[in-house]
Amino acid sequence: MSSQSMAQRVVSFCDVTEDRHVITVTVGPSLEPIILSLRQSPDYRREAGWASFPKQTANHLNEFRIHYSVGDDWFFIDLAPTNENYHSVQPLGTDEWLLVRGRSQSEQDRNAHVYGFDGNVRRSFPAGDGIQDVQVTRDSQIWISFFDEGVFSDVKIGQSGLICLDEHGRKLRDFEMIAGTTGSIADCYALNVCSNQDTWLYYYTDFPLVKLTGGRLAEFWRDIPVSGSSAFAVGRKNNVLFAGGYHEREALIEVHLPTMKKRRLEPVDEEGTRIKQFSAFGRSNYLYLVTEESLFRLDASCS
Repeated sequence: MSSQSMAQRVVSFCDVTEDRHVITVTVGPSLEPIILSLRQSPDYRREAGWASFPKQTANHLNEFRIHYSVGDDWFFIDLAPTNENYHSVQPLGTDEWLLVRGRSQSEQDRNAHVYGFDGNVRRSFPAGDGIQDVQVTRDSQIWISFFDEGVFSDVKIGQSGLICLDEHGRKLRDFEMIAGTTGSIADCYALNVCSNQDTWLYYYTDFPLVKLTGGRLAEFWRDIPVSGSSAFAVGRKNNVLFAGGYHEREALIEVHLPTMKKRRLEPVDEEGTRIKQFSAFGRSNYLYLVTEESLFRLDASCS
């Protein structure tokens, strides 16, 4: 038996991007929505027989636009044309934007680029291969998680599964430095940077939930009754709201940490229509659901 959980529609993409192609949707540390769009059709994959492979650069110049909201108002920045195929966008401080390509060729590949509000690149630095997620704090710490192809890559920067960089790309810490003997990451499925101090993560193979505070291990839960979730939000009542799992992709699972009891929820919009075929990410106490047309959010503290 499932209960319904109503999600708030944050934005309908067509109202902001018009006929542009949506590349990624996220929020920054202020929890204001951000959309990265592309004027041209994306040239992100190449086909070889039956296989498909990611392309690090497009065959044409990409014309990216960052759409960002301040309160109820939307603004945009057009980036200088580039061959880069970006996967992630985050505000960096008050006057810069971080754009990251998720795949890297080598240790020297500068796949992270910092843009000014004029749309031009100010600096670039390596960010690693196989990037799963990028989340930046208010004080410009850059947390990057990696999936298995990054962890087991020859590009060393991502081999611990989680790193923290400063705004110039200098490594502040990685998971191996932080966690010690608590276990290694084979694939960081979900990351939630809640604040300057608190960062949470959830990873394969045993799917523990880990809380870091001040860059140090603070709490560690081994027996989370959810496997294979792609995102989670941290509530204020010792509960965590997960976006599905291996066998429940279109459901939400609420877990009460002190007891490990779980409850299945079905996400619906404000009209009561079931939300299906979504991807998800978590930031602080909000779980965000991304469909083809809209961004929704649920407050884990209210589930």
